[in-house]
Amino acid sequence: MITLLGAQHVPDSRIRAGLLASISLLRQKQANNGAIPNNVDCATLKPNFRAYADAGLWWIIGSSILAPDPEAAARVLHWYECQDVDQTGIISMQESADWQDLFRTRGKGLYLNCLYVIALRASGKFERADAVSERINRFFWYRGDGDMLRHIRHTFSTETPEQQDSLGRRRWLPVKKHLVTERYYLPYLGFRAAGEWFDSLGNLLAILAGVADEEQTSEILDFIERQRMDSAPMRSLTPVVQPGDSDWCDYYGMLNVPNQYHNGGVWPFIGGFYVAALVRAGRLTQASRALDNLTVLNRAGEFNEWHHGETLAPMGVMDQAWSAGMYLFALECVSRSEVPERFFGIRRGRAV
Repeated sequence: MITLLGAQHVPDSRIRAGLLASISLLRQKQANNGAIPNNVDCATLKPNFRAYADAGLWWIIGSSILAPDPEAAARVLHWYECQDVDQTGIISMQESADWQDLFRTRGKGLYLNCLYVIALRASGKFERADAVSERINRFFWYRGDGDMLRHIRHTFSTETPEQQDSLGRRRWLPVKKHLVTERYYLPYLGFRAAGEWFDSLGNLLAILAGVADEEQTSEILDFIERQRMDSAPMRSLTPVVQPGDSDWCDYYGMLNVPNQYHNGGVWPFIGGFYVAALVRAGRLTQASRALDNLTVLNRAGEFNEWHHGETLAPMGVMDQAWSAGMYLFALECVSRSEVPERFFGIRRGRAV
């Protein structure tokens, strides 16, 4: 479905047939509860739901562009309504259940909920999309002030705006250790905990979904430039998670070591979203420069899955469709000097 964003603009009947076949097969394997599998095995046609969290949202977005199916989309959205487990208006997920399927994003994910906004708009659910957008800003936007209470207080049994509970007892609060003075959207909100790294894809989708206002958009894009995350667009996060950090997991093994894979690796498909976000913000000169950098990266890696975060050596698998598709999407955005509103539901710089 990510591939589709750019591939839809290619006048090739074989590509279009492949995209439509993907939409159709995923719909055929939709679970009784409405969930869409994250993939279907080509040999056995067995659906896989392990990394389930974002699959249905991407299916809604992709199908709305090429093959709208309101009935199937309604079943998907009903399933997502059930993922609002604590009635905060924000959907939750299990650990490592979205595109970062080997990384410790858990609870209320930023990327997942920004994608939810886009999928709701793709389904014509504009009021619900606006409500989710408001809650993302309420819960996820970190103001650079060290105050973590506002991000986790909804996880206490009795929610109050003060550091004491209803009986006057002082609450335990996490201490902000990284990016203390920066302003950005936190990557996830867990039980009395919050992720601290800067999630590139989540923050870029906040811009593209219209969740971030003009000031927040500038803060995010300035942060990316200041941290030099854009030198080869786009590193998945910063700072990288080190062994011993609270978000480090033993199952990261040899793949998610610092500056590799989900832990700070450079992902060309995210680079495509970065170009689009710059266009969305009206930073057309920067967008053109980022597209040039992405061109160099994709030539060197032959549309690789991901590159090392420091050396930029290609370390994934070549010929990745989503890397190529998002490059085409970035080209489309730069050539138009605007983001195609058909996907993001935005028109002339504002959400609709």
